Amino acid sequence: METANSNPESSYIQELHSIKEEVTTLRSEFSRFLQRANQQHIEDMLTEMRKNFMKPMVDYLCEDANERMHMQMTGDCGMREFCETAFRDFLQETAGLVGRGKVDSETVKLYRNKLEELRKEAKTPQCSKCFSEATSLFEKQVKLMRSLRIYEDREEECEKGDISEMPPERLVSEICEPIANKQRLLMLKALSGESKTFSELSKLTGLRGGNLLFHLQKLLDTGMVLQRSERGDYIITRRGYSTLQGLSRIYSEIKEA
Repeated sequence: METANSNPESSYIQELHSIKEEVTTLRSEFSRFLQRANQQHIEDMLTEMRKNFMKPMVDYLCEDANERMHMQMTGDCGMREFCETAFRDFLQETAGLVGRGKVDSETVKLYRNKLEELRKEAKTPQCSKCFSEATSLFEKQVKLMRSLRIYEDREEECEKGDISEMPPERLVSEICEPIANKQRLLMLKALSGESKTFSELSKLTGLRGGNLLFHLQKLLDTGMVLQRSERGDYIITRRGYSTLQGLSRIYSEIKEA
């Protein structure tokens, strides 16, 4: 009798346990479904917002680039009209990158190289001002891409170039010469923390007038430093900061050797 009565009870308990497991499984699956649905809804909303936001943003970047280049380019230059058109076309094209859903590091590198190729066409010392303004505007666009999370430069940060592929003359002219001076290196270090005016750099280095301008021009010509025309202060570029980081690594390795 006890055995007969115990079997139905045991079967009943097992059935309840099985139902409980099924309910738990269904609840988990339903929870995952809601999470996926909510995530998809959020992504759809962000995509729609990005579409509505990007066009006026791209239009603004184009207008801002046109106005800034027109106002800040050297006035008494026979190449002004040609260069202004070239810079306008370049910056309008790069502004269009902001409207993309994703921008890879190779694309940004390609446009940086294009700007460097344009720089090689420079004919006079006055060209430095125009190129500095164009570079500043382009880097402003890249910064916006980062803030919108459509561009990440992890590959650029991790990428290690093969030094054997770089000609010695470029190593000297673009890296060694600009920093092979105590005052220029001092300015570069100071600018890595914050922007500085001409007078602030003068106090920092003890250089005056033409002497300070000579050393600043070395950093400007190699793209390690830019001058923000609206306030006239100087800022370090990605190239300048990368150079400092490279020097820091070299110094650490030498010191430990």
